[in-house]
Amino acid sequence: MTYDLLIRNGRIVDGSGMPAYMGDVGVRDGLIVEIGGLDKAAHRTIDAHGLVIAPGFIDNHCHYDAQVTWDPLCTFSCYHGVTTVVFGNCSVALAPAREGEAERRWLSQLLSRVEAIPYDVLETGIPWAWGTIPEYLDILDKKLGMNAGVLIGHSAVRRYVMGEASQRREATPAEVEAMATIVREGMAAGALGISFSRSRGFVRPDEEPMPAQVASLDEIYTLAAVLREFGTGIIQVDGGAPH
Repeated sequence: MTYDLLIRNGRIVDGSGMPAYMGDVGVRDGLIVEIGGLDKAAHRTIDAHGLVIAPGFIDNHCHYDAQVTWDPLCTFSCYHGVTTVVFGNCSVALAPAREGEAERRWLSQLLSRVEAIPYDVLETGIPWAWGTIPEYLDILDKKLGMNAGVLIGHSAVRRYVMGEASQRREATPAEVEAMATIVREGMAAGALGISFSRSRGFVRPDEEPMPAQVASLDEIYTLAAVLREFGTGIIQVDGGAPH
């Protein structure tokens, strides 16, 4: 066997939990095919003496929701060995999004304020071409430079269903069911899970609370329970008392 790539003389940390060890890694057709003391030929060889050979790191809490649409490598995370990013945290997301400049601006402003992202970057950079969560995921899937896990943002879902009332009152049973349907569709399309936030510190530029802060615990439990239907999924929550 000839390797496409042979990484030699590195300190291997394989992610299994066992101690690091010295060795070589052989890669063929994009897959690791052998690990150990390797002496086969390779089209390309990298000497990793003094370096660590490890699986890519997972950044499980970041906010590339917008940037990933124009920067599929999610720089600068990729420069630091990150190969998987998870965004849609803190209940903030860019999908689902109703049509119209005002609604898209609302989502962008929330992401800008909560995550300290310059608004002018979002205003000019986001290539709005989706409405639903499945449409957003489909657009990302066509041009990704690293692995991406997308959480469904509770605030975005609440705004989509309730409009301005999402920041001012609890949802009716019918509205909660409409939100659950959106979460269900998102999970079926490949979303990783759902994110919630009860943090008082997260407010919009108009100083009004994020929609997620106004939700009842029954609403949160109902939406989280959708994941049970799929037998999988991640729930991300940041704390704080309700607004």
